[in-house]
Amino acid sequence: MATLQVKNVPDELYAAVKARAVREHLTVSDLVLRNLRREVALPSRDEWIADVTARAEAVRGRRIDVQSVMDEVRAEFE
Repeated sequence: MATLQVKNVPDELYAAVKARAVREHLTVSDLVLRNLRREVALPSRDEWIADVTARAEAVRGRRIDVQSVMDEVRAEFE
């Protein structure tokens, strides 16, 4: 298993990370690993922009009957 060293962490940031780890009953390493896993699971900014652009292009020109959609949503809560 690899080791990751992070340099130049401001004291205030490290204190905040350490305090969060204590509150969540984790070690600093476990908290940082959890957050790294969460971060890399998200799409990059460029991937997210490409996805949003593709979705927008897919619906462009498609007419949506807002009243019908609202009626369907309201029906779900009846």
